[in-house]
Amino acid sequence: MRLRHRQVEAFRSVMMTGGITSAAEAMHVTQPAVSRLIRDLEQTMNLQLFERRGARLDPTPEATLLYREVERLYLGLDQIARAAEDIRDHKNIVLRIGTVTSLLRPYLQQAIVEVIGDRRDVPLVIDVENSRHIWEMVENAQYDIGFVYRRQRMDGRALRLAQMTAVAAVLPGHRLAGQALCTPDDLIGERILIPGRNSPVRNALDSALATASGMPASVIETSMLNCCHFAAQGMGIAIVDELSTRAADAGLVTIPFSPDIPVSYYAIRPPGAQRIGLLDAIVERMQAQLSASLAP
Repeated sequence: MRLRHRQVEAFRSVMMTGGITSAAEAMHVTQPAVSRLIRDLEQTMNLQLFERRGARLDPTPEATLLYREVERLYLGLDQIARAAEDIRDHKNIVLRIGTVTSLLRPYLQQAIVEVIGDRRDVPLVIDVENSRHIWEMVENAQYDIGFVYRRQRMDGRALRLAQMTAVAAVLPGHRLAGQALCTPDDLIGERILIPGRNSPVRNALDSALATASGMPASVIETSMLNCCHFAAQGMGIAIVDELSTRAADAGLVTIPFSPDIPVSYYAIRPPGAQRIGLLDAIVERMQAQLSASLAP
């Protein structure tokens, strides 16, 4: 027995609409075409599905039983279609994002608000980690996207979001606040607040500090955002980047640090990952925000 989809569709339409005329309109075919499809289906299955009373078709008990099975089939097809829509629109599928602290607020947070907004069908997991951990998670496809500091080697999966150089950040009344530049010698005898050893900025900073004629009094190692908050409490001189000071929003004064220490932020994706429209939109919003934030 070999059924044709069009035969089953005609049978379902007649059962749903109650007649040949309505079924023909629903299928956009002629009434004779529907009648022929029903007759062919009955012959193929060797079942009488309808009692013909003039222009009326009354379903037989066999037709009622068959209709239940057909509805199960169509319900399954509808579920497949809805699943395809969800996959295409990334509905009800968890998006996993890893980010360094400096990009979380306001940049990533605002981008998510603008893109996701009131949509309740987009579950999110947002982890705040250091760049090394985020890289590892992205490489293993544990994150759908990661927002990180630049590392030594970047590839085609990495998109640069912003680039700048390091600054010294201090309270307005600090002795360095009015200087045009901050050099390693300015840090002699001071407590400095610097990124931890997992930060790509740290190697360049250590090399710069090695050129000074003396040493800082002490060091606090933490995230760049925490460096800014400690500096705002008068705990020392933070060597960070402009974005971190703006994310901290702690009223700090920034002084360009010399020699230049480049600081870049990137969006990275897992190897071979398919593009996800929602994430693309979030990245675009972040780029726009960062560009506006760093504009003179």
